[in-house]
Amino acid sequence: MSLVTKYNIPGPRYTSYPTVPYWEEESFTADQWTATLRRSFLESNTREGISIYIHLPFCESLCTFCACHKRITKRHDVENPYIDTVLREWVMYVKLLGDRPRIKELHLGGGTPTFSNLKTCVVY
Repeated sequence: MSLVTKYNIPGPRYTSYPTVPYWEEESFTADQWTATLRRSFLESNTREGISIYIHLPFCESLCTFCACHKRITKRHDVENPYIDTVLREWVMYVKLLGDRPRIKELHLGGGTPTFSNLKTCVVY
């Protein structure tokens, strides 16, 4: 079996679900989103755990092939406020879900994950 055949299958893509074009107040409310999130969390967390993607948008230089949302900068002081916000969002989700998720996979990407100078991180 060739590698092309083996990997020529649909796969997950980091994005919002449902995708942004379907975010209309008449058909997609905050209550519906919350209910869908909780249902999905209960199904995934009890069986196998969840996958998390954390977007790190910072790069020191632009790659010509990149289609990700990014911020080109050499100023590393921008990352700490960003990481603080990601951690506050994590706390918000834990409160909303009523339980700390069991993490099966953690994906870091978007910009250049090696941009970060963070050595340790406290996860709530």
